[in-house]
Amino acid sequence: MLKQKENKAFTLIEILVVIVIIIIFVIFAAPNLTNYATEREVKQEVYSFVEYFEEKKAEVQSGKYGVLVIGQTSPEQDKSYNWYMTPEEFAIQLKIPAPGRTNRNNASNYNNKSIMNYHRMCPGSPQNSPDGRWTKDSADAFQWSDKVYTWPNKKYCVTKDAYLHPGELEFNVTSAEKASFLICSRKNTTHPSGSNRCNFNNKNDFRYAIQIARDLKLKVYKYNLKKDKWILQ
Repeated sequence: MLKQKENKAFTLIEILVVIVIIIIFVIFAAPNLTNYATEREVKQEVYSFVEYFEEKKAEVQSGKYGVLVIGQTSPEQDKSYNWYMTPEEFAIQLKIPAPGRTNRNNASNYNNKSIMNYHRMCPGSPQNSPDGRWTKDSADAFQWSDKVYTWPNKKYCVTKDAYLHPGELEFNVTSAEKASFLICSRKNTTHPSGSNRCNFNNKNDFRYAIQIARDLKLKVYKYNLKKDKWILQ
């Protein structure tokens, strides 16, 4: 006798089991996949800036620039741009006694130094500074993508061997450490106002903080929502 062919089709119960498994996966796994994608987006932005900053720091150290002021801002606010001072102009700024144009002809107020050398800081707005000769550079500036917000939007001063102060640290990430600025996902924050804005006071996930120390070394912190603390990366 011929053997009866086995029925290899799925039964209704087997199909229902598969459907239930798919539903469970969607309910529990899909949010985790979404969070993973968001985390990856923000992290990629953060380390793109770190790479850019280190590249520019090396260029300053090699003598390409005398001073480089790195701008960074969220794209909806303004296009980012840098300002730089040539090595020749920076050398003039460091002369003692300094030329009158570098201290607004008030040498006695600045110990015969330029204003920049006296304070050991870049001007907050190089474009408005009458004391030094600056060049605007928008072609080679860093620009955040439309996936993140940053706070606060500031410029950072880079000089060889960190001769000038890079810029003040803004907020505590630990009891002993401060950071320069935040990077937040746009998926769970707003900008620039509102209770859910990108800010260090909020308890939002997907936030990173970058510290630009006095010696120009960078540290990256990530906010851990479950532990409610910043973790050094």
